[in-house]
This record gives sequence, C-alpha cells and structure tokens, in this order.
Amino acid sequence: MKRCNIILLVLAVFFLSACSKDLGTDQADYRDINEVTIEGIDKNYARDMDDSLKIEPKVTGTIYSDTSKFNYSWDISNTIVSTSLNLKIRVDMVPGNKISRFIVEDKVTKVKKYFRFDLNVSSSTAGNLIMVLSKSNGKAELSYLRLDKTANWAINYYESRFGSPLGINPERLDMLMVEPTGTALAAIEPFANRYGRVMVLADNKIALIDKGSLERNVVPYLEGTAFTGTASYPPPNIEGYKPEFMAQGIALWRNNPYGSNFHQNVEFQLISGGALYFATLAPPPFSSSFAYNRKSVYGQTGYFSAFGYYDTMLPTPNGTLFQHGYTLGNFIVFDRVFGRFAYSSYGTSYNIPTTDVKAFPGHELVYGSATSQSGTSFAVLKTSANALRFLLLGKVGNKYSLSGEVAGGVASDKSKFYNLKTSPYLFFTSGNKLYKYNILDITSNSVPNESHAVLSLTSLGYSADAVITSMTVSRTEKSLILGVSRYGTDTNGNGQENKGDVLVFSLDKAGLGLTLKEKYVGVSGIPVDVKIKYQTHWRDGKANGGVIELDNI
Repeated sequence: MKRCNIILLVLAVFFLSACSKDLGTDQADYRDINEVTIEGIDKNYARDMDDSLKIEPKVTGTIYSDTSKFNYSWDISNTIVSTSLNLKIRVDMVPGNKISRFIVEDKVTKVKKYFRFDLNVSSSTAGNLIMVLSKSNGKAELSYLRLDKTANWAINYYESRFGSPLGINPERLDMLMVEPTGTALAAIEPFANRYGRVMVLADNKIALIDKGSLERNVVPYLEGTAFTGTASYPPPNIEGYKPEFMAQGIALWRNNPYGSNFHQNVEFQLISGGALYFATLAPPPFSSSFAYNRKSVYGQTGYFSAFGYYDTMLPTPNGTLFQHGYTLGNFIVFDRVFGRFAYSSYGTSYNIPTTDVKAFPGHELVYGSATSQSGTSFAVLKTSANALRFLLLGKVGNKYSLSGEVAGGVASDKSKFYNLKTSPYLFFTSGNKLYKYNILDITSNSVPNESHAVLSLTSLGYSADAVITSMTVSRTEKSLILGVSRYGTDTNGNGQENKGDVLVFSLDKAGLGLTLKEKYVGVSGIPVDVKIKYQTHWRDGKANGGVIELDNI
C-alpha cells in the first residue's frame, strides 16, 4: 500500500511539473506590460459653442514612453473628433454636457488606457451677432460672428450641426425681439420663445430658430394655423398660405411701473400668398391678437407684392418709464394686380383713392421705409422690365398723396436699400458700387446717377466680377455692413472655397462718410441677407433712457 502511494505521489509531481511548463511559468516566458499613465487633462472643461478647445496630454509608460508607439482617440459624446495626441478643435456642438474620453492604445499589445472627462458646452450665441444668410452649394446656409468678444466666424454651420439644410432658395433673415416668459410663452409660441426668435424665409417657408442657441425649434416652421388663434367657427381658411415677406414693428418696449422686466408689444406682419397675416405679440399684462388670410381691399383677385413697410416710426417719449418703442403708423402694401397702394392696420387693408395716389399698373413694390421727414415715406417700385421708380408719399392722418417720383437711374432690380432714420439720405447698392441719394431730390426730378456713388469694390482690391449682394445698418446708424459675392456668374455658390465676404464700415452720421473697419473674407456662400442679431432691443442702441450706448459692432 505504501508503495502504491509513493508511486502516485511521484506521478503527481511529474504531472504538475509538466503543467507548470505548459502554462509558461518558465522565466523565459515572463513579459512585463507597459503600464501607461495619462497626465495634463482636467476632469472638467467649459466652452462656448465655436470656442476652441486645446488639450496637450502627457503620456508616459513604465517601460517605454515613445508617443509614436501609441494610437490616440478623442471621443466626445460618442463621436471621435481627433486621432492626434494633442487635441485642437472648434467646439462645433450644440449646448449641453458632453461625456468625453481620451483613449491611448499600445500598438503592439493593443492594451488601452482611458481618461474620462466632461465638456460642458454653453451657448455662444445668446448675445449680439453678425449673421449671414447665404446660398452655398445650392442650399440655404447660415454663418455668424460673435460681437461680445474676439472670435472666429462659424461658417455655414446649420446643416453640419443639425443634419439637415434650411432649404434651397434663401430669401430673407429677420429677428423677432419680443421675449415672453412663464405663462406668456404658451400664448406666443411658436412665434417666439424666451429669447425672441430668429426667422429664416426660404422656399416660401419660415424656419423657426432659437434666438439664444441658434438651434432648430421643436416646431420647425411658422404655419398659417399660428395666426388663427382661438378661431373655431367657421373653420379658419388659410388656403394658399405661402410666406413671401415678413417684418416686425416694435410698438412698446418700456420698464413697467413696478420696476420688474419690460412691457413689450411687437407687431408681426406677414404677406403670404398675396394676402395679409398679422399678429400682435404681447406678454401679460397685455394680450396677443391675430388676423389671417386677409385679402386685398381691391378684391379677392388682388395680390399684394412681397414687401410692406411702416410709413411712420416715431420714437415714444421716454418719460419716467424709459420707453424704447415706436409709435407705428400704417403698414403700406401694394396690390400688384390692380397696381395700387393700400394701407393696412391689424391685418386689414384700406383703400387709397387713385385721386390721391395714382395707379402703377404692371409694377411691384420692392422696398419702402418711413423717413426722417415728418409725414413722408419712401417707396421703390419695379416694372415688369425690371426698371425701378423712386417715390415719395405724403400723409396727413390716413390721407395719402404722391409727392414726387423719378426713374431709379443706376439702381437695379437687384439693388438693396437703407433709408436713414436721422437724415433724408438713402444708401443703395448696384453691382459693385454703393450709392448715396437724398430722397428730397425726388421732388426736383433728380435721377440717381453715377455722381451719387460713394464706394466701389474695385477701390478695395476686388476684381470686376465681385458684387454687393446685401446690406444692413446698425441701430445706432454708426456702422454699415455689406455682403459681397466673389462667385461671379455662379448663382449657387458652388465649390469648396467660400467666396462670400462681409465688410464692416464705420459710418459718420454727420457727414455720412464711410471708413472700412473690418474685412471678413470667405465667411459664407453668396450673401443673400446680412443682419445684426441683437439679443435684446434697445432703441437706437441706447439703454437707460438713451444714456448708455450698447452697440459694439
């Protein structure tokens, strides 16, 4: 028995020895792992949208630290944004906290090391911006530049950020200033949210964009039903709804008597399918009202041109409430079927007799504005042959008159216009030039001509095929901004290179001289509309009763 036990023990030792060798416990089979340490990355980062994020980590190993022996990945919110050791990106992301990882992989052993961190992205757009609506590679696109600090342009950001385009044919960019809060939101949505609204007119649709973050709204478009309010019987008829022009007038913007927030009242005008749609957007203690599908006073077959304007915009007196709104006049529209002007109030149009203002058959209204001259407004009509006419309209009460008219001269059907609030001068573009014209010269039959040119793109180093495609003036009227296209005959803005520029000029309000302040090259496709997005309304760019100037263009 003892002999059997001894034999079994010897066999067991032999077996274990063999297994030990098979498992690689021989000294020659040992291999140390290069344990990696990652330093130089913080646990938390906070950036505004479109800010830069730079991280330069230090990677060391217990055996070797040669950085070429590793693969790297920067994973932000389940997206690999870089495969370099050092991270250097633009934070082109929507707001929110992004769970992130830096991943180091040993090329030989395939062992990975992770470093987790958080990136909190906040809105860089909840402030004043220069915004450009453009056509890029056959689609509508948006670009913007922050004005609150030194920043780079966010170029054609919309489709890349949100995964779908704004549309094909960009037409107009506008900002709705009313800022409803609390229970007032329900009464005003989707026209505006807490910060107001950015609206983009493209393909006869009005896209709704958050004014603070520039994100798409949950309700993507402004539909005709938004104007029907509480109407129930007969069923609201919005047949033919097709947005063609939008505008707003700030009727009331003042401190309330109890010192909290503002009383606000904004009128929103829409010409859609040749009819009038209207909304008074007023948070409590006021109430909103709406009108929809109001046809021309001249008949059901009438069709309003895709432009309208307030004939009066008088600043309300400041008093003790620091008022920043305007006393709005009538909204002037033009029936292109009958060739006649009409004025509208709260969405209803009213007759202007041809004995007061003659008919202009075969014309369209393409621009108009209140002027600095009391009782006078300015309008531009286009004929079917694309020739322009400049008009001065007089007004006493609700009675209108034609004070004068001249041919548009060097102005063209592609011209953009701005009538100054503080003087009788009009800036308008044509081709590669900017012109300045005194609207009072209409009464003396002075036609706009080359002598009125104040600026040529060629004087700024541009080639002959560059043209001015859009224009705006700041609310202080101290800055004038032009959108310039270098695309030549390309009407779709094709190609990898962006050839849309933005020129910012300082404007001398007294002498109306222009000095080039900034030249931003390649920031968009073909600029269709350039606007300054003011986050909060201050009349003439001045707060506290007109004491503190806020514009920082």
